[in-house]
Amino acid sequence: MTEFKIDLIESWLDDQPLAGGAGERIMELRAIPIKDRSALLAQTAPHANIRATGHGWCIATERGCGGAGLYEATRCPGCKHSVIDETFATTWQGIYSHQLELMEIDDAGPAVRQRAKRDMQVAFDVISSLGLSPLDARDSDPTRT
Repeated sequence: MTEFKIDLIESWLDDQPLAGGAGERIMELRAIPIKDRSALLAQTAPHANIRATGHGWCIATERGCGGAGLYEATRCPGCKHSVIDETFATTWQGIYSHQLELMEIDDAGPAVRQRAKRDMQVAFDVISSLGLSPLDARDSDPTRT
């Protein structure tokens, strides 16, 4: 498990785009020179709390969302404990596509449309942060109604 964590954290320190609150912070920290990256990773990884949610990585130790982000993926990108890397790009593209499908249902009602629009914007922002675009080329504007 420690080796997995070392490899994962090392990939975050590389030049790949990241989303999520912790992901954004990690990208900022890349500018700080590290003398011995291997030693830093070897010391940090065994103590790092990293859980996969299916749509990102959660590094919360004691106080996070309480697991609600596990069931509501669109809560994670704004959380200071989340890291979303390219591993989850297709998941977020799928979330975006699902929201498009919901927006196309005529009799879904205003609450469903409002929620779908909000979640579509969150997914669009994550996908964009990862340097990608939604799979559905029909819509490049997430604010479409």
